[in-house]
Formats: sequence, C-alpha cells, structure tokens
Amino acid sequence: MPRKFKLVPNDKYEKCPKCGNNQEFTAHSSQCAEDACEVWVVCKCGYDPTQDIPTWRFEDVWGGTDDGNCLVALDCWNDIIQELAPNS
Repeated sequence: MPRKFKLVPNDKYEKCPKCGNNQEFTAHSSQCAEDACEVWVVCKCGYDPTQDIPTWRFEDVWGGTDDGNCLVALDCWNDIIQELAPNS
C-alpha cells in the first residue's frame, strides 16, 4: 500500500524536475521476484523517475514503506535525479 509523507524542512533531497517539489512524496512497494520487493518514491505531481529505469529502485525482502525504507528510497531518488540532470 502506498504511503504519503512530507519532509519539512528538506535541504537534503533533490527537487522534482517537473514541479520543483522536494517535500511531499509517496512511497510505493511492489514484488519484483519471489523473495524481493522494490521500494521507490514518487513526487506529489506524479513524477516517477524510476518508471523507465526500475533498476534505480531500492530492493528489500519485505518491501515495507517504513521510515527507514522511505529514506533509502529517497537516497535512490537523489541518485537518479542527479544522474538525469542536464548539467551532470
């Protein structure tokens, strides 16, 4: 089940390239193998940078959207946003 969360203030995570948001996200989880799930975050505007590159999603056995997994998924968000940035 998706989990909405808000980071206030946020000076650690990259802004969404579509809308500029870096505070409101939804964490998602989906089973990707028999014994593994993917966890990722989507911006409040619906932008999901992992949609076409699911290898950027965090893999977890249980696939929970607890605080710890949300933070790891946000680290993945940072990595992909920086990778996709035109000035990188």
